[in-house]
Amino acid sequence: MKKLVTATDWREIFARRAPRADLHFRRKEDDFLNLSDIEFGIKEYGVTLPRGAIGTQNLGLFLRSLGGPVKEVNDLALLPIPFAAMATDLATGKLVVLQKGVSLSSAMRASMSVPAAFAPFELRGQVLVDGGLVRNLPIDIARSMGAEIVIAVNVGTPLTPRDRLIDVLAVTEQMVNILTEQNVERSLADLREEDILITPDLAKFTSSDFNRGEAIRKAGEEAARAVVERLRSLSVSEEQFAAYERSRSNPVREDRALAISGVHIDGLRTVDIEAVRAELDLPPGKPLRALEIDRAIQRVFGRGDFEAVSYSLIDDPLGRRLVVTPFEKSWGYNAIRLGGNVVTGIGASDSFNFLAAHTWSWVNSAGGEWRNELQIGDQRRVLTEFFQPLWAGSRWFVLPRVWSQREEQEVFIDRAAVFTLESRTSAAELQVGQSFLGFGTARITAGHLRADNRVRIGLPFPRSHVETSFLGGEFRIDTLDSVAFPRHGFFFVGQYIHYDAQLSATEHKDPRSFDSVLPLSFERYSIILTLRRSDTGLDIGERLGGPFNLTGTRLGEIAGARSTFGRVFIVRNISDAFGDIVMPIYLGTSLEVGYARGGNFAGPSDWQRAFSVFLGADSIVGPLYVVAGRTIGGGSAIYLMWGRPR
Repeated sequence: MKKLVTATDWREIFARRAPRADLHFRRKEDDFLNLSDIEFGIKEYGVTLPRGAIGTQNLGLFLRSLGGPVKEVNDLALLPIPFAAMATDLATGKLVVLQKGVSLSSAMRASMSVPAAFAPFELRGQVLVDGGLVRNLPIDIARSMGAEIVIAVNVGTPLTPRDRLIDVLAVTEQMVNILTEQNVERSLADLREEDILITPDLAKFTSSDFNRGEAIRKAGEEAARAVVERLRSLSVSEEQFAAYERSRSNPVREDRALAISGVHIDGLRTVDIEAVRAELDLPPGKPLRALEIDRAIQRVFGRGDFEAVSYSLIDDPLGRRLVVTPFEKSWGYNAIRLGGNVVTGIGASDSFNFLAAHTWSWVNSAGGEWRNELQIGDQRRVLTEFFQPLWAGSRWFVLPRVWSQREEQEVFIDRAAVFTLESRTSAAELQVGQSFLGFGTARITAGHLRADNRVRIGLPFPRSHVETSFLGGEFRIDTLDSVAFPRHGFFFVGQYIHYDAQLSATEHKDPRSFDSVLPLSFERYSIILTLRRSDTGLDIGERLGGPFNLTGTRLGEIAGARSTFGRVFIVRNISDAFGDIVMPIYLGTSLEVGYARGGNFAGPSDWQRAFSVFLGADSIVGPLYVVAGRTIGGGSAIYLMWGRPR
């Protein structure tokens, strides 16, 4: 248990989404926009939020894995050590004893559903939360199960001091603690003289301190050693205990493959059952291990359609039937997410963008998704698109979209800003493509584009206008585990477009580009390799500069129609140096090289070299950085940055 508590990545366990490798490709693409994982649902009575601040999907699978050979037992009184867990019916406020007709993992999950932190657990039509609200020290239940002597461990958390009641979560936790302490006092009155009470000192801990597991464990050990003489009076000989352990742990513990006779999907009202079945991709009769089933369940959750997805195995005459229960989003399928990016600092080109993305999923039975984006800041952009699978669960899709963006950019000649160019571009296009499970996509695009450029400040160049049709294609691979601090996987996107007319008088009609990322990990270290190349067909198609993009160079100072850029990150996870901090902290350096040339206003055409050192954090609002760097022979800067490196 000590190893389990200290070795578990609790941040991953409480993540609000599946591991990135299991996400639907649409949700992976959202990461490049730096969108928050928190959705604000839009319903007829107003804006709604998820029922819990912490994700529970990974937690459910984790608790299930702890059950070992007894995880399918549905009468917890029959376990080698009879067990029962307490929960509270949120609708009635009454105690629910979880023992009959419930699995061990479901009982644990329901019993720990602290309100506001974890979403309630639905079981047999009941909505269940933490049993501590009504019975945090269930001495009476233990006695009713046959205990002659009760060893009670009081893990109720003391009330939070007034000066720490600073936010809604602290206030909610205090409310739960008040209710808990009141029923604990009543339970303590049930103790008899022969019973043993152990009370660890938990004043320094809260219910969210999972990352402090070793310190909490030590507090429990100290409290138990304080009553060791009384515990010793209940002991048996080593031989008797060894015999007891052999009989108790005799069941086979390995993960044996089981033949699945069929798959049943339960509880869907909005999402089409065939979409879930296609994501599971589990043919009946195939022997499967628990790990394979868990991975299939994570793929279903990775669609982004559910609060959580659980499963059970039911015996039938042909073998074992897999029953999958997805829990649809309580806040609905019409939602808004927020995101953006910021760069500021000393010697830096300030940049700010704020993005609101509205998504209406399951507009039709095939899984149609209407998406709208509004971005303000340095780049003002609006987009509306409709993602439509050809049928529920289909890998083929069509994606009509209309977008428009406006951007002002400084144009440099020999590193000196000479004028500010305003670019307005809008397009209507239709994409037809296919996704490959967990791998990537391929698509063909046709559309019509309109582009206008005019000088806002500086030299009086004539205004340009282009209107043309286009046809192109894109191939994308994305198996990265993270877009900001990847350790595994690979990313590649290659694009080719043919325009009927030239976008620039001095360039061609066939832009093409590729972008690639390859991370390599060694224990706490990561080496992240980036290489990209573009030939845009525009005078100023590609702009280099800013943090990690020729650090120390102003954005756009190196620009042109054609560019090549390479970068190496060397990163070390230093979270252990910060004690109990939850979010990962990284220390790293980057080595960068690139050039841009061509067009009328190209920057220096020789290769530019840059380096940086940085401190990064993978926070709940997205990646955060403090960066200091220099372009050799150019400028230097110190940056504060929110958002992923380009």
